[in-house]
Amino acid sequence: MTTLLLHLPPEVLANIFRRLTTSELLNVMLSCKFLRNFIINDNAIWRSAGQKKLFVYYSIENSNPITLSWYERSRISYNWRYGVYKAQVLIRHYTNYMPWLLFHNSEALVMSVGSALQCYTTNKKGLPCCKVACWKLQVPKIKRSGVRTNDISRFVLRNNLIVCGNRDGCMAVYEVNNIKQKPQLMCHIRDCHENGEVELTTVELFNKNEPFHIIATGSNYSSVLRLWSLRKHETHEPTPDVIYNNHDISVTDITLSNNVGIRCMHLNQLGNKLAIGLNGNDSPVLLDARSCKVLMTPHEKTDLKQVVRDIQWHDPNTFVYVTHSGKLRLIDIRSHDKVYDAMDPFLSSLYCVKSDGDRSIIVGSSEYARCVLFDTRKNESHVQIYFTQKQTSPVYSLDFDSTKLIAAADRSLAVLDFDVNPANVERQL
Repeated sequence: MTTLLLHLPPEVLANIFRRLTTSELLNVMLSCKFLRNFIINDNAIWRSAGQKKLFVYYSIENSNPITLSWYERSRISYNWRYGVYKAQVLIRHYTNYMPWLLFHNSEALVMSVGSALQCYTTNKKGLPCCKVACWKLQVPKIKRSGVRTNDISRFVLRNNLIVCGNRDGCMAVYEVNNIKQKPQLMCHIRDCHENGEVELTTVELFNKNEPFHIIATGSNYSSVLRLWSLRKHETHEPTPDVIYNNHDISVTDITLSNNVGIRCMHLNQLGNKLAIGLNGNDSPVLLDARSCKVLMTPHEKTDLKQVVRDIQWHDPNTFVYVTHSGKLRLIDIRSHDKVYDAMDPFLSSLYCVKSDGDRSIIVGSSEYARCVLFDTRKNESHVQIYFTQKQTSPVYSLDFDSTKLIAAADRSLAVLDFDVNPANVERQL
């Protein structure tokens, strides 16, 4: 039978194999080396076989092109769906932190540890190599009264800038010429909200009109969204509120309704809409980033259990967010309707979320260092659960690409590698 198949034209073979299931294709591949190589190298076969399956692509802020063949994508997709991976703890420390991370274009891992920002490059296998950092820096600190820390709450990397929001109420802006080289401090702004009496919980960065940089800041203790317009000006003299300042700075305040603080925000890829998660309302705000007009308002009811912990754009018309009560929702900005609604399988709080812009959404939960994979085509259930580390910590931040998931807990950072042979790796769950 195999001999007869080998005499068929390639286009006829491809047409036959496109009609087979994945398990049938794998059986045919065992018959001879020629058919194995033919099936592996024909992208149309695996593209057809995977139409109904879930593929995990790069997270939405990763600009690297996917170079994997469709066979490799199908193999790795199987591992994502069935929990086949190798887990490795990259960083351990003995102090509890709430780290934030970004796997920048799959070439460098940037993360905050307390008030330090540090960067690690990847090895030949594309995994972060965290033995030695390619650079580390400490953000400027301001000592405040009470028990507040000066840790970095969140940071954003975009337009060759890193903007750090700190729990001491300050903001540090760095210029990045090369992600593998140490950034240079551009300015450090003190007392961002309420005269510095409240922490800076979230930041976002976008360009309105060159050469201006627009930075949005928010605090979970303030209903004011503050827009900082920075313009480089070499001769500008420092002021008491701004150190190492070579920028002209102007400020615009936007007061949100119901006096609810701002927990998180994310700018869409076009740079014209800002999704804002509130500290006490499970209905986010949508803002036109150019005119500052509110396009979608929250519900009037305030409930601290409905804190929006994290928010991300899924595609140009929808954004996804997670809440303290364990909800995962996808909102269509055209109709303001929920187009996807799910719950954490353990009904736990959800702390962070990332989307690949296609069908895959991954969230980090508040217990057991657990991440969960969802498929936006399936409202009723999750796809897979990953216990990334052996501890009870929340996953405070995560990022991923098509082959790996990186998750940060309070005392460690772990990577899950899905580019493995299922025959040689035991399923984790």
